[in-house]
Parts: sequence; C-alpha cells; structure tokens
Amino acid sequence: MGARRIPAVQAAVEIMKDEGADTVFGCPGTALLPLYAAMERTGGIAHLSAGHAEGAAHMADGWARTTGKAGVVAVAAGPGAVRLLSGLYAARQDAVPLVCVTGREASAPPAPAIPLRHAGYRPPDLVRLAGAVTKRAERIEDPARIPGAFREAFQIAREGRPGPVLIDVPADLAGVEIMCGPGPVAPSAPGAGPALVDGVRSPAPGAVLPLSAPADPAGTGAHWALAELAALFGGGSSADTYVVSGLPEASASRPGTARRHRVPRRNGPPGWEVPTAIGVRKALDSRGERAAEVVVVVDGRGFPLTAGELAAAAQYEVPFVVVLLGGAEDADPFTDPVKLAEAYGCAGRDVLDPADLRSAVEWARKEAVSTRRPVLVEVRAERAADAYDGLPADPVHTRAYGT
Repeated sequence: MGARRIPAVQAAVEIMKDEGADTVFGCPGTALLPLYAAMERTGGIAHLSAGHAEGAAHMADGWARTTGKAGVVAVAAGPGAVRLLSGLYAARQDAVPLVCVTGREASAPPAPAIPLRHAGYRPPDLVRLAGAVTKRAERIEDPARIPGAFREAFQIAREGRPGPVLIDVPADLAGVEIMCGPGPVAPSAPGAGPALVDGVRSPAPGAVLPLSAPADPAGTGAHWALAELAALFGGGSSADTYVVSGLPEASASRPGTARRHRVPRRNGPPGWEVPTAIGVRKALDSRGERAAEVVVVVDGRGFPLTAGELAAAAQYEVPFVVVLLGGAEDADPFTDPVKLAEAYGCAGRDVLDPADLRSAVEWARKEAVSTRRPVLVEVRAERAADAYDGLPADPVHTRAYGT
C-alpha cells in the first residue's frame, strides 16, 4: 500500500490494531473524541469505559497478563487522571506491558507565569508525573510524530523488563492529516529505543506472564476457605480457572484437572482485584474461551475502594465470581458489600456458616453464567477470619487499607 493522507490518530489506531489490541480501557472525555472516531472507522477495537483512571489501568493490566500483549489505556487529562499513576506504578512493579494514551484539549503554549491563585484551570502535567512510574512518558508536539511514538511505545513496553509507557496526545494535533505509508517511522525521540520494525509481534495469545505468588507470611499453609475454594474451582471441571487475588493461594492444579492460572500482585494498591478481573475476563471472551472461569478472592478492606467497577462489569456483561473473605469483626459497619453489589446491578449472598460456602459458591458460578454479570459471595463466618491473617479489629486497623 502506498502513502496515504490520513488523520494522525488514525495511524495510531491502525498500529494499535496491528499490535493485537482488541479493547481499549479508559475514561471518556472530549479530548479523546478523535481517538474514538478513528477506532470507529477502523473497526475491530472495542472501548470499555471504567469508573475512574486507576480502574482502567488495572483492567488493561489484567488483559495484558492474560494475552501476553501490551494492554491499552486511554484517559482524558483532568484532575481525576492523576489516579492513573497508581495503576501505572503497579504495572511497573509487576513488569506488565501497557501503553497509556492521555488526551488533552489543545496544544496551546503555556500561559504566562502568574500567581497560582489567579490562574484558571490547568490539567495536571501527567507526562512529568508519570516519568517516575513508566519506562517512558512523551508529550506529542508534532502530529507527524504520532505513528512513530505509538510504534516505539509498544516496543518499549515489551522489550527488556516489560512495563508501562505513556503518550500525551493533544486533541488538536490528533486530527491533523499526515502522510502515512510503509516507509520508515518518524525519528525516535531522545532517549527512546529503536523503532519497531513492521512484522514484529507480541507473545502468542494465551501466554501466561510469569509472576511470583506472595508467600504466606504466617507459614500456616492453606486456610480452610482458600482450600475449599481451591477444591471448588480446581477439580471436576474441564474449563481453566483464573484466580485474581493477592491472598496466599491454597494449592496448585491437581493432576488431571484443568489449569488454574494465578493473577497476583506484588505491591498492588487496595482494590485492584475487581478491575483486573474485568480485563482478564474480556481477554478470555475475545479469544473464545467463554467457558473459562474467573474468580476474585479478596479481603474486605480493599474491596470498597474500586467496587464501583462492578457497574462497568454489569454494563458490558463481564461475568466472574467475587469471594469476599473476612470475619464478622472485620466488617465495615457502614457498608454492606452484598447490597453494594446489588446497587450496581449484580447479585450477592452472605455466608454466615462455613458449611454454606460450597453451595453459595456453586450458586454464584451459575448466576454469573446466566446473568453475564459479576456475583458476590461475602464470607463472614468466624473461620474465614484466618483467610488472610488479618490485623486485630481496632479503630486504626479497620481503615488501614493496603496493610
């Protein structure tokens, strides 16, 4: 194909599709309208709107872990976009390749220096802020640079120790038409790696990224709830199971059963599990593995922080099971997780007796399949308190997220 004159962002979307991206996770905004329009013209790339930027990054993270390709995040610049940094930091720590596109209204020159109290609204400088938590952060200042920046972003995200890359694209430059053809890409920006050569591909779909599971700090081995869940999701099924959890896993796959994939985090922020499960589920569905199961096992401290992403999962028909572990003394007196899940359009059930766990989880598995939505099982039985060696329930530790 010869050279074509197309909008610069159109070339970026074609590169994204060539790199295997079938879903973009993000937060909509007017600055991203050129990107959405280009995705519509190109076809083959869906958009899933997250509740906030951090959740979008975790979703793309889960998608990348499951496919072995670089996940794509798109977030409009604004005060809420700063939350993106938590997700980028987590991806950097766990060596997960991400390409993050931030959109801003225009590339106008900076306003003259005046006292901050007299200045109008100015979006945060995400390029500067993300520099410490990404492999590279670049602001586009020339529309002709966009194709080269995107090709290099995917390469840098994958090469060496994988990690996130951020590209800041002003909306007025994204729509500018440029000449785009099969020739060499634009020159690399200072400090960038070599340009990606056409034909280079990411690891094959289905690759499971090698990630270390956290050790059981107490050295007590498998706890009753985790052991029960391992038996439920590991035996007697021909479908693979993907366990999204930062809690110690009870056991590995049993001989003759389906594979059990673990999706842990080394230093994930509280609440990362639910949005990550959305990315895992979307990746499985996109490659036809609808029979595979996704289960989130999480304690009650971090769950409320990103529980809002259950609304996105319900809207986009992303089914999985959420098992919330914690004793009665760990419950938040102001939040009922089951009612919270129901408010977002999902079903839920309490487990107050350890003997009821198996039946509740079996119900949740069937409900998730029939409704194509997440289903919550909250385990509040006394024996569940040891599932994560929780801290004593005192006024400090009840709000000690991430400990």
